[in-house]
Amino acid sequence: MTTDLALLAERRAGLAALLGLLVLEEPGPELSDYVAEHPAIASLASVGTAIAAEYERIFLRGVPMYESVFRNDDGQHGGRALTDVVERYAMLHYGEHSDPRWRIAGVDHLGMELRCYAQLCHDEAAAWRDEVPDVALAAVETERDFLADHLSVWAQCAIEAASRVAGESPYAAVLDAINAFLGQELERLRPRPRLGTAVEGAGLPGNVSPARLARLLLAPATCGAWLDVSDIAAAARSIGAPWRPSDGRSGVRQLIEAAGGSDELATLVVPLLEAVQRAQAQHAGRADDEPGNEATWRWWQAKAAAMAALLRGVIERNRLGEPASEASESLTISGGDPSALADEIDAVVDALRAKGWRVERGP
Repeated sequence: MTTDLALLAERRAGLAALLGLLVLEEPGPELSDYVAEHPAIASLASVGTAIAAEYERIFLRGVPMYESVFRNDDGQHGGRALTDVVERYAMLHYGEHSDPRWRIAGVDHLGMELRCYAQLCHDEAAAWRDEVPDVALAAVETERDFLADHLSVWAQCAIEAASRVAGESPYAAVLDAINAFLGQELERLRPRPRLGTAVEGAGLPGNVSPARLARLLLAPATCGAWLDVSDIAAAARSIGAPWRPSDGRSGVRQLIEAAGGSDELATLVVPLLEAVQRAQAQHAGRADDEPGNEATWRWWQAKAAAMAALLRGVIERNRLGEPASEASESLTISGGDPSALADEIDAVVDALRAKGWRVERGP
């Protein structure tokens, strides 16, 4: 019995370590030795030198596979999410992330977290082999905690985004294999079931500037989805705006600013809304199909629903900010030469207009 459990844990450890390696670095000539025993990804070895270009396209220029990017409200790498991962590695006595061989921007990379999980499975296997079941069961709880606090929260959402970028690439099989592996682990350990508790909606401000809307859209944790360049390109085409793939995702801000000064804003936002609604439906489907990780998918579903509501409001008004109010407020400045405050007054007026207010300047 303990031998069987040890073998199972060793196999899980080996697969997690391999899958982590495949997304951490470009494949080398030894790739065929790694994947030969895994039919789902064995075809990766027959692609040749083109596989390096695919790695760059998907993982270096496509979707950044970092926990903090998907969990931070600003969509940027670093911050508390990264710090939490570093602290967890230290607590688990995991040190592989400090190896200089890894050319990654941060240790919260999906591949590194998979390899940390592999170490935990190795620890479980060793305990079963040493016939110390209490230690083995404690190792299982450590695996469950790591899944609950890290991999279960963001990894599969990032994999969905990367899979869309990958398309028919040989790396699609790798991403499918990671998704399947995590799905099996989440179902086996059930670290984040919903258990009947409601998932609160994620309210977003209705009064946003073009820059603020762009930031919300580009951060998965506030958008509820990863908008890739194809989504932004569709929005650009809807208003006939020039768009090049090299413009990147950040180009959505310029598109919103350009459309915000015309009557094309609603037209621009429609394709973005459709992308968010697709993600919302996907999250709902995953929540229904994966009870062991339902809480995570309901959270992402709620985030996407909130963003969809915000975008529908923009479409209905065809403008940013709250609907104009008939109420007005007068402000009189006296006691000196008003021209001395011209720059400060202009800054206040611009700030109010950016928030959606109608401001009229007197004579």
